[in-house]
Amino acid sequence: MNWRHRPGMLRLVAVVVLAVLVFGSVPAPSLAQQSTAELTKVVGRVEVLRKGQTQWVPGVIGAHLAEGDDIRAFSGAQAELTLPDTSTIVLAENSRLLISRLEIDAKSQSRTVLLHLAVGKLRATIAQAAIALVRARQSNFAISTPTAVAAARGTIVWVFTDGQGSTIAVEPQAAIRSRVDCIPLRGVQPRPGARAQAIFAGSQSTDCATPVPLNPQFLSLSNPATDGSAALLGLIVAPSPDLIFQLVTFGPIDAPTSFFTGEPVSGPISPSTLGRDAATNAQGPPTLPALTPISPP
Repeated sequence: MNWRHRPGMLRLVAVVVLAVLVFGSVPAPSLAQQSTAELTKVVGRVEVLRKGQTQWVPGVIGAHLAEGDDIRAFSGAQAELTLPDTSTIVLAENSRLLISRLEIDAKSQSRTVLLHLAVGKLRATIAQAAIALVRARQSNFAISTPTAVAAARGTIVWVFTDGQGSTIAVEPQAAIRSRVDCIPLRGVQPRPGARAQAIFAGSQSTDCATPVPLNPQFLSLSNPATDGSAALLGLIVAPSPDLIFQLVTFGPIDAPTSFFTGEPVSGPISPSTLGRDAATNAQGPPTLPALTPISPP
């Protein structure tokens, strides 16, 4: 080939060589992506509202939900979300859930998962985090409602709310004495006896009042109580994710900060205090922050 008569070919070769030099020297794109929850089960009418959007779309298996996304299940429906740390969230019928914060680093095993149940019921199977991560405040998993926050480190917890009150229950687990800390929020008239306190496996509490033995009938995805709720369709409000993060990670003076990590035990439990005296748990509830409208229909 006579290159003197092929200026176009020379330009093409030059471009190819330049591309190899430039792109060949650039590191491969990072595999790290924003954490998402995968929709792994859909039964009945389930819809998703993406952050910043106004149009709900049908939820389909394989869809990924990120921070700020909203999901709802109507009568007779349910949805299951699987998180990168293998935790799962099953949303019952007549329920609506907002993903407030979702940060999971598989390499360091650190995680911050903050979910807001606006209305309805869910079952969360929370993957147990390493004790070291809990004590280093690198593992946080919390589910807020309009009236309370359930903070857990590794357990199976049920949460229900009709928007005016909340019930939190912890499933019994063999060889593990699970614990969830209930933190009441002053969004409504507090229930008598409500205070920041622990709920152990086999017990439940309404709005963080004194725990009572678990009612087995509560452990069901049947949820006719919130059928037709306005919160399924209209504007909802949620506590600031930063406020919830502080409550479950550091805790103001009047929030609980001792968590049972879920390791098997063979005697009385002595919870770690994460830097604060356990007596702090007996003090009053925190003040609810200003609520911000989110997720228009």
